Amino acid sequence: MKNIKCYQKDALTFHKDLINYSLNKGEVKDNLLKNELSITKTYIDYKDRFDNYNLFTISAHGFDAEDKVNLLKLYSSQRKSIIELKKELTTNEFNQRINTCPNCTIEKVASLDHYVPKDEFPEFSVNPINLVPCCSTCNSKKKEKWKGDQNLLFLNLYSDVIPNSQYLFVNVVSKTEFTFELKNVSKIDLNLFKVIESHYSRLNLLQRFREDSDEVISELEILISSARESFNDDKELRNFINNHYSTIEKRDGVNNWKVVLVKAMLNSNIYF
Repeated sequence: MKNIKCYQKDALTFHKDLINYSLNKGEVKDNLLKNELSITKTYIDYKDRFDNYNLFTISAHGFDAEDKVNLLKLYSSQRKSIIELKKELTTNEFNQRINTCPNCTIEKVASLDHYVPKDEFPEFSVNPINLVPCCSTCNSKKKEKWKGDQNLLFLNLYSDVIPNSQYLFVNVVSKTEFTFELKNVSKIDLNLFKVIESHYSRLNLLQRFREDSDEVISELEILISSARESFNDDKELRNFINNHYSTIEKRDGVNNWKVVLVKAMLNSNIYF
């Protein structure tokens, strides 16, 4: 798991352009334009708290009735500007589509999830820095609860500084008996580690990693089998495979669950 690219342009401009170019004249558009000053203030507040890692303290404006309904109508997965935004947020600096959910790194992106929920904060229903690519499983598990009494419940992969030290580990008994676990061995800030634990727990990631591990182990065994004849001994083969997955680790992060699993297997003496 690692940080992902955030929307680089002005979020308020995106909101205004959506209203001006995606909606025909009528009561909905008139209502949204009437609230433009209030919306502007909420966007400025969101950006300030986002930049200062302080979204925990944000308060909803309190839009209700017709105002809330019309704000919620702005978000539609079928709206052209939302489709283009999703494409932009899932395209990396090499112009490659990265379609894996960043919250779990297991399933495919299905939609854009509202980090602060749109029912509580309808003013941010189309705020692009509040919209995170997400799979359907993570989206359904996240639901509307996003913070507890003292801390956030989910990582914000745009703004939280994801540690570059390992906190995800695998306890290996055999190639079929192993468990994923979180350990703060690198003394990560305790408040951040609490959010990490909450994120993994509420999205049931450790169990989901385990359930999706068969394919990873199968690929490792194929690699070992096919490469064995090219090396003089198991030590050289192990170094080759370690180097291969270290390259993937540089791209996907030190806590990518597939890399963590493979390296744990290689270091367990099960295969060598």
